[in-house]
Amino acid sequence: MDLSNGARMDPRSHPSAAYTDLGRLSFPATLALATVGALLASVAAAVALAGDMPHHVGLAERQAVIVATPIAVGLYAWREGTHARFGRLLVLAGATWFLAALSSSSNEVLYSIGRVAGWIVEAGLIYLILAFPSGRLTTPIDRGLAGAIAAVVAVLFLPSAFIAETYPSPFPYATCTADCPGNAFMLLDSEPAFLDDVVMPLREALAAALLLAVVVRLIDRIRRATRLMRRTLVPVLVFAMLRTLALAVALVLRRAGVDDSILQVATVMIGLGLPALCIGFLIGLLRWRIHTADSLVALAGGVSGRHGTADHRDLIAAALTDPTVEVAYWRSEGGGGWVDAQGEPMSLPSRSSDRRATLIFDDDRPVAAVVHDAALSDQRSFVEAVGAYTFVLEDNRRLAARVKSSLSELRASRARILAAADDERRRIERDLHDGGQQRLVAMRIRLELAEELLGEDPRAAKSMLRRLGGEIEAALDELRSLAAGVYPSLLAARGLPDALRTAALQSPVPARVAVEGSDRYADEVETAAYFCCIEALQNVAKHAPDASAVTISLSRNGDLRFEVRDDGPGFVAESATGTGLVNMRDRIAAVGGELAIRSGPGAGTAVVGTIPVDGR
Repeated sequence: MDLSNGARMDPRSHPSAAYTDLGRLSFPATLALATVGALLASVAAAVALAGDMPHHVGLAERQAVIVATPIAVGLYAWREGTHARFGRLLVLAGATWFLAALSSSSNEVLYSIGRVAGWIVEAGLIYLILAFPSGRLTTPIDRGLAGAIAAVVAVLFLPSAFIAETYPSPFPYATCTADCPGNAFMLLDSEPAFLDDVVMPLREALAAALLLAVVVRLIDRIRRATRLMRRTLVPVLVFAMLRTLALAVALVLRRAGVDDSILQVATVMIGLGLPALCIGFLIGLLRWRIHTADSLVALAGGVSGRHGTADHRDLIAAALTDPTVEVAYWRSEGGGGWVDAQGEPMSLPSRSSDRRATLIFDDDRPVAAVVHDAALSDQRSFVEAVGAYTFVLEDNRRLAARVKSSLSELRASRARILAAADDERRRIERDLHDGGQQRLVAMRIRLELAEELLGEDPRAAKSMLRRLGGEIEAALDELRSLAAGVYPSLLAARGLPDALRTAALQSPVPARVAVEGSDRYADEVETAAYFCCIEALQNVAKHAPDASAVTISLSRNGDLRFEVRDDGPGFVAESATGTGLVNMRDRIAAVGGELAIRSGPGAGTAVVGTIPVDGR
């Protein structure tokens, strides 16, 4: 499924996306399971000591080690979290292998339970080896091998427990070769001849062949693995191959009837191969952790000196030892889709390809994907860490660029505000000089003339003084108008809604005001909103005189929101760069708000502003 075509969907639904279920184990749960594991190992050792098997002290020690080691290593992996699923399987395997350890008992029932459990455990061990390190069978050939071995055990081994008088010896968890306990599950009076003549040779031949096939498969996995994967695989798979090969050879030698002492050595090696395999897993896990730590340190050092997105991709590729790495980013606009570093649409690989995609999350929201070789799927937690690290650095770089751009805009806005303030002061000075000052000078001259006329013509002087009263009223009106341009008295006395209603009555284009609520706001908030609305009304009168109506809306939903909408001819909003619009944006930005112009040819114009406020 292609996510680059703009389909509205969750990017997590892509079939190739890989996730990591860490499932870390808490400390109390770890302590409880460790206690149970120690108890199982102690019981296994006690059963061996209580029996009359040869070398029962050494056998008891081996049984304890075989049960305890996988549980201990599994708990570490489970709690560490990176390979938690495989760790859980190791803990389960250790608990199950406890049942196989019962084969060291001299009691027929316990011995029989242990021998039957041993067959099941060996099949489970093959599953565990093939599923390493993810805990899942990821390829058809692995699933085929595990299924074939399970089928041989289920069809040719388990049913024989009901018709065989004795179990073949020696056995990896029981070293008896003579006087072994009988089969407690025997249902017939005597053992059928075909069991020894047909079934046992067939099942051992099939088992040996399948075990050899597993060895070949493990060699192939090591050969195909990336350098990063080999750090984890080699210590485990080498021990796994040796143990599997030893088990196959032991089956062949037992069928060939070689000396029992040789078989006893082989079975001891097979038994000890199990804890050796777990130790190999621990070594591989520690090597993986050291390598990932070194890679992240190198990645941090490399990123600090590089700034391009392409450089970051190269660093990811180097850290993952995969030169084919690609980085995709999730674009939420336009319905969503994956894009590359240049913004071009790209597709995540399908599940059937030899590529995989590991998603990078930010607060449970997919933001990027690292497309890599399928061989790295088992190391996806490391892939996630590398991808997330570089994405955070890239995100910080973008934020820094955005902050730098915002600072430049802020400096420019402050410069425009200062320039506008200077212009406004000059305008006020000019208006006072050309208007009020001239009137006052003229009135002073007329007063001097009236003073001179008082002695010569009192009646003419009185008439002149009456005319001066009218001029004083005109001067007062002019000063009031000038003061209203600086800060309207109605806005200070009655608030924003009434001031806008008064302005709407004076608008050349019919205007109405719609108000939700009647809150008062800080002076600077009301002033910014008022003059933006006035500027918008003036723009309508200047640029859209054919408009039939203007609506001024005020509302509050957390922030103060105002809108001036007309039904005029409209324009291309992106081309709005006039001085009036720049001034409006500067006014709103000065009080922490935002201004948007929405318009289009034939669609009218809307000036929308939002200002964060505290109710007053």
